[in-house]
Amino acid sequence: MAFKLNSVVPWGRNLAEYRLMFLLNDEDMKKKIAGFGDGPASFNCEATRQGHNITSFDPIYQFSTEEIRGRIDEVRDVVMKQMSENTDNYVWTHIKNLEELENTRMSAMRLFLEDY
Repeated sequence: MAFKLNSVVPWGRNLAEYRLMFLLNDEDMKKKIAGFGDGPASFNCEATRQGHNITSFDPIYQFSTEEIRGRIDEVRDVVMKQMSENTDNYVWTHIKNLEELENTRMSAMRLFLEDY
């Protein structure tokens, strides 16, 4: 079964995931970084706390903390259900299973919302 989402789904990632995804090394992190489409990722918050210069852009930032939190709560079960139906379509190297995935995403989004 294909993974199908009919609207925007906030699903944040953390600093470690960004570094892996975009191959950001220590020298890269010393530069000014603009993140486009960051959504409710904790990348900016975590990197800024470490002294890095990050600016994030996303249309979701027009909404309040409560609106974003509400949307996360609305889609969480839908996303996790579809993830469970499609686990064979993913490479489970850095995140070992669905439980770890959910914990990682929710932790990143909680940190984003606290900082937002």
